[in-house]
Amino acid sequence: MGARVEQRRDGKTLQQHAEEIVRRLRGVVSVRVEPDQSGGLALIHVLGQADRSPKLIAMDVASALSAELGVQVDPRQIRVAAMRSAEAQAPPPQSRLKYVGLSVASLRNTTEVKVHLEDRGLLYEGVTSGPNTGRTRLDLVAEAALRAVEVFLRVAGLLILDAVSVPRVGEREVAVVVITLAGQEGEVLSGSSVVREDQREAVVRAVLNAVNRPVGWLAVGRP
Repeated sequence: MGARVEQRRDGKTLQQHAEEIVRRLRGVVSVRVEPDQSGGLALIHVLGQADRSPKLIAMDVASALSAELGVQVDPRQIRVAAMRSAEAQAPPPQSRLKYVGLSVASLRNTTEVKVHLEDRGLLYEGVTSGPNTGRTRLDLVAEAALRAVEVFLRVAGLLILDAVSVPRVGEREVAVVVITLAGQEGEVLSGSSVVREDQREAVVRAVLNAVNRPVGWLAVGRP
């Protein structure tokens, strides 16, 4: 269970303090902390280097949070994914998710968008709704795609949509998205996809292009 700890005097949340502490530990490449509803620590996702075992990293995380923040963390709350020995020099891991399709339903002034992604035969659905306008509809498509990715990762509030645009580049339209990865300081993701026939489909593919790296390591060890 995550401990309830109020916001610190410096204005940072417990989540931000915990990420800063864990990020300094030996063998830690990246970290993302999921807060619980009371502001405590629900889950701690860590990407560790290959030369240090996940068990040792998890022990270091628990000890550091206890010593520096006075927070007791259950080992089951710490999820460590270890890089392969050559992964540091390898290209960014590719997302396993594939675009399957989308549906749009409008009722009066509201539009509901559903995006379906697939991985190894399993479907993941993201759903969102909002005002029925042309510009907003592309935003809704991107939001629904992000929700489907979060369903795959079994998290919520991780991927935040900053902007969607479909500019013309030369003779072609290109869907461009900008996304913030919550819990990562300065971690801004961007992706693009050439519009073939449908702008909405291109927006979904741009989202997948943007998130393939974080999805790759967050999904390591996922059942």
